[in-house]
Amino acid sequence: MMNSYGIYLKELRNLTLKQSVSMSISFVYGFFAGCLVTVISQHCLQKFINPRRCSKQVDTKKFDLDKLFNDYPDFMNALKDDLTATHCKNIREFFVVDKDAILNSSTPRLRYELSAEIIPALNRLEVLGYIEKLKNNCLHYKIEEDFVMQLDSYENTVKDDGNL
Repeated sequence: MMNSYGIYLKELRNLTLKQSVSMSISFVYGFFAGCLVTVISQHCLQKFINPRRCSKQVDTKKFDLDKLFNDYPDFMNALKDDLTATHCKNIREFFVVDKDAILNSSTPRLRYELSAEIIPALNRLEVLGYIEKLKNNCLHYKIEEDFVMQLDSYENTVKDDGNL
C-alpha cells in the first residue's frame, strides 16, 4: 500500500511539474504575443495620428512665416536673399551691430545693421525657434537649418504665385 501511495505521489509531482512547465511556456508565449500586438497597434496608431500633427505644424509654420514677412518685410527679404544667395549657402550665423562696428571673424557670418525695427523681428524669430542667440558681447545669432529650408520653400511658393 505504501508503495502504491509513493508511486501515486511521484506521478502527482511529475504531473504538477509538467503542468507548471506548460503553464510557464504558455505564459511566455502569451506575454510575447501581447507585446507584439501592442507594438504593432502603437505603430499603426502613430502612423494614423502623425500625418495630421505634421500637416498642422506645417500650416502653423507657414502662417508664422507669412506673418513675419508681412510685419518685417525689409529685414525678412534681406535675410532670405542673403541665405539663398550662392556665396552664402553655408552661412548659418549672423551679427546685428552698429553700422560703424568693426568685427573680425575666422568663420563667415552675415552682418545686419542694428536698428529699432530689427529688434522686434529678432525677438519674434527667437521665440519661434528659427534663430538662437549665442552667448557673446553682441547680438550674435545662429540660424536653424529648418528655418533655412522654410525660407527656400517660401521663396518657391512666392515665385509660383507670381507666375500665376
